[in-house]
Amino acid sequence: MRRALYFIFVLILPCFMLTAAAESHLPLAPEQEIEIISEFPIEVDSLEEFIQSYYELLANDNYLKQFSFLSFDHNTISNMKPVEGFFKQLMKLRNGSKDPITIYQIGDSHIKPGYFSSTVRGALLNFFEDGISVNQAKLKYYHTGINGASFLNLTPNEQIFERIKKLQPDLIIISLGTNDAQGNYNAKNFRNQMNGFMDKVFAQISKPKIIFTLPPDTYKRRRHNADVKKVCTEIKTYAQDNGFAWWDMYEVMGGDKSIVKWRNNSLASKDMIHFSPKGYMLQGYLFYQAIMRSYQNLVGGSW
Repeated sequence: MRRALYFIFVLILPCFMLTAAAESHLPLAPEQEIEIISEFPIEVDSLEEFIQSYYELLANDNYLKQFSFLSFDHNTISNMKPVEGFFKQLMKLRNGSKDPITIYQIGDSHIKPGYFSSTVRGALLNFFEDGISVNQAKLKYYHTGINGASFLNLTPNEQIFERIKKLQPDLIIISLGTNDAQGNYNAKNFRNQMNGFMDKVFAQISKPKIIFTLPPDTYKRRRHNADVKKVCTEIKTYAQDNGFAWWDMYEVMGGDKSIVKWRNNSLASKDMIHFSPKGYMLQGYLFYQAIMRSYQNLVGGSW
């Protein structure tokens, strides 16, 4: 089964990169952008080596053990009750249901290259629709990632909300917060900005099932950015108060200053904000693990 996942990625990851390129250039002011640095290859032909590295990650049981700073105790979907319906849809799919399932992930430059989303999608397809071609799969996973995206500057971006309205996704994954912590952070302003963004989401879809992925640890101006943890706290509070789930990437990756360890292990870029392709694929796999742990807790069995 694991080897089958390799072939799934060979087929779908180049398509995801082309799709991301077409969808990610939504209007943002130049000063709002955090550019992807040269460690991200843009040539489709160069992706195969990264696909292979991901396959090796899954195939080698000892791979994750080398990253002792990862916190697997935190690697779970928190406040899962609001998204139980989605996991029950996955269970039906696993049992042969032909009903389509749509996932839509919205994020910043961490999402734009496609490594995170493609890793999650490929792993989910491998488990829930093993042996089904990508074109025939009932599980559809779309993503939009934009350089410099924040809750504030995505709110007037009508293309995102039009897509939510069109897709009516069974699960929305919101992966924002990094850029919200890059300026002069103010908790009250951030709450207002998050409320403004979410109000527009609610206008497009009734009773959405949402998982927030909390932003990873970063640096700002060559120093540890303590505001990221504050952003994480605000997102968790919002999710808890409004009945949504979250995944705490900040703690899963190792907590405060863990970006240094990711950089030392070639998982993060030299700007200490973005990850390397290898790091994004690891992030995607960790998120997949969290999803599957929650799925297992709900339906029983193993994966």
